[in-house]
Formats: sequence, C-alpha cells, structure tokens
Amino acid sequence: MKNILNILSIVLLAATMVACSSGKKSEEADKATLENVKEKVEKEFEYPIPTSFEVTELLQDAGAAFVWNITNPVENVDKYETQRDKALNLGIYGADLSYACTYNSQEETMEMLKASKTLIDGLEIPGVFDDEMVARVEKNLDNKDSLILIVTKSFYNTYTELNKSGQDKMSFLVVAGSWIEGVYITCQLAISSDYDPRMLNIVAEQKKSANKLAEFATKYADDPDIESVRPLLEFMKIIYESIDPATGITEGQLNDISTNVESTRNEIIG
Repeated sequence: MKNILNILSIVLLAATMVACSSGKKSEEADKATLENVKEKVEKEFEYPIPTSFEVTELLQDAGAAFVWNITNPVENVDKYETQRDKALNLGIYGADLSYACTYNSQEETMEMLKASKTLIDGLEIPGVFDDEMVARVEKNLDNKDSLILIVTKSFYNTYTELNKSGQDKMSFLVVAGSWIEGVYITCQLAISSDYDPRMLNIVAEQKKSANKLAEFATKYADDPDIESVRPLLEFMKIIYESIDPATGITEGQLNDISTNVESTRNEIIG
C-alpha cells in the first residue's frame, strides 16, 4: 500500500490507472491476509469444514436462483436466549449471510449481518462484528468479492476467538449450524429445480464435511447441548456411506437428507 501511495504522489497524470492498480493490489492483499488467517485457524484450531461461502458459490455457479424465504427470518433472533441456541443460530445466520452476499442481495445482507451481530454480542465474542466491520460491509455492498473476503474473515475470527476463550463447544455448534443451513438451502433449491443434477452433486459433495462433523461430535459425548445436533450428524454420516460424490446421489437419497436436515434445522430456529 505504501508503494501505491508513493506512485500516486509521483504519477499524477496516471491517476485513473493507478487507482485501478491500487484496488487490485488491495484486493490481492486482502486475499493474502485471508489465506493467512485461514491457515492459522486450520492449524491451531482444526477448522473442520469449508465455509458456507464455498457452498453458496457452487449454487450460484450451478445457476440456482436466490430464494429469500428459505432463510431464517431475522425477527427470530430475539428469542434465542441460551448460549447453545445463540451459537447454533449464529451458524444458521452466518450461512444465510453467505447466501445473501454471494447473490449480492444488499438489503438481506445487512439484515443477516445485524442478526449475526446480535448473537455475537450475546455470546460476548470480542472484536469480530464490531462497528468498523459493519461499516466496511456497508461500504462494499456493491463489491461482491470484497464483501465475501470481509465476511469470511469474520467467520474465521469468530471461530478463533471462541476457541481461544475455551469455548470450543460453542465454536463447534456455530460450525454445525452453518453447515446444516447450507445443506438445507441446497436441498430446497435442488428439489425446487426438479432435481437438477448440478444441485444433487453439491449435496453429494458434502460427504467429507458430514463425516468430519460427526467425528467432532463424538468429542462431546453425552453433552446436552451437542445432543440437539448429534443424531442428525450421525444419520448424515450413515446415509453418506452409500454415496459416492463422483457419481452423485439419487432423488430418494436427497429426499432423505432433506427431510432430516429440515427437521433438525426447524428445531434449531424454533
């Protein structure tokens, strides 16, 4: 950035070109920073699965339309009182936020961001969704790539802060909630698309994440908070045993996944 500022001060006649170069370098720097954060989180805290952005981008690439009424209504946020409910629904809203950002739905992005911030404040996670971060999101609502970088980094920071403070169980619930919502959205879009093979493939590709989350859940055996999602994760692991992501899944398998995910998801959001 210092080099760019020096160039700007010297090459005044090329201001427009330099501004474009500055924007590109700034975005590259953000991506580099995000990769550093991602690598650190995965190394220190074993972030178990890809973020929900990676799922929603697959949906967009597959031609799925944005359907707003399948997300968790933001007015639900005030009824989540326990730490477990706040963590799970932070994951739910995080996936919905990814969904809105990916499709550049600005109003929905801000609504989901505010709902997420309410839950983060309730979980007392410092320095994640602060006023500065919200301002950056508002400033970049028209810039999808920058928006995704900002929000994705906040996901990793949330996971890191929870683990640093010894709240690894809460961090697991956030990740589980995010994954459940991502699968739920994908299944809903797959069914509404009359089982478009591209959508079915995205569900099939969740096998690795399903196995990892089921494995992580065993670390909290008999924990009452984890019991709210453990049966679903174990079911998903079992059903995915008969699924080969290379060949995809059948309509019947997707319906089984969709029914069970929706049931657990509806219990979570209340």
